[in-house]
Amino acid sequence: MRRTKEEALATRKAILKAALKCFSKQGYALTTITDIAKRIKFSKGAVFWHFKSKEDLLAELILQECQTYDPLKKLDDAQTVADLKAAFMDWAEVLLKNRELRQFMTFAVSRIEWSETLKKTLAGKLRSVLTGDPWTRLLHCLQRLRAAELIETPLSDEQLLVLLRVTFMGTHREVWLNHSEIDILSTIEAGLDMILNQIERK
Repeated sequence: MRRTKEEALATRKAILKAALKCFSKQGYALTTITDIAKRIKFSKGAVFWHFKSKEDLLAELILQECQTYDPLKKLDDAQTVADLKAAFMDWAEVLLKNRELRQFMTFAVSRIEWSETLKKTLAGKLRSVLTGDPWTRLLHCLQRLRAAELIETPLSDEQLLVLLRVTFMGTHREVWLNHSEIDILSTIEAGLDMILNQIERK
């Protein structure tokens, strides 16, 4: 029985790994369960035995990656603008060192069509295990820093969130998808500094 459980766990991990590769290469919408099964020479039925649907597979991938690393986890305790920057830099360093996390994030930002239906389906599947996405946490952090009068800018918190998100995600996208050879950490740090130095109250 123990061996069977171990084999089932190994099979599940193989399916998830194959799914991430297929989703990353073909996109979520164009990938079928058959594609995933063929990649690891399994039957379609074997995949469905572990995952009832493609949405279940995606939900499990999201959960797996969040358990590996909690993006912007330091934002919950951030008390200064420097803390906010440190949260982003911590995330960037983790992504630089972890190939699977990089692959997942590249897929999540460029190879999936985030329809309202898919968002609602995933929210239902992940509600009990995920407390909030990193961008909602960033918004709360910005609101907290503004209330503490640590940032001063005519831009709204939502506008700041977009600027920070685009700086971080856009730099990664440029490097990973277009194979740019820039130093990703120093580029992200410079971009964050350009924004944060303008809004930090002197």
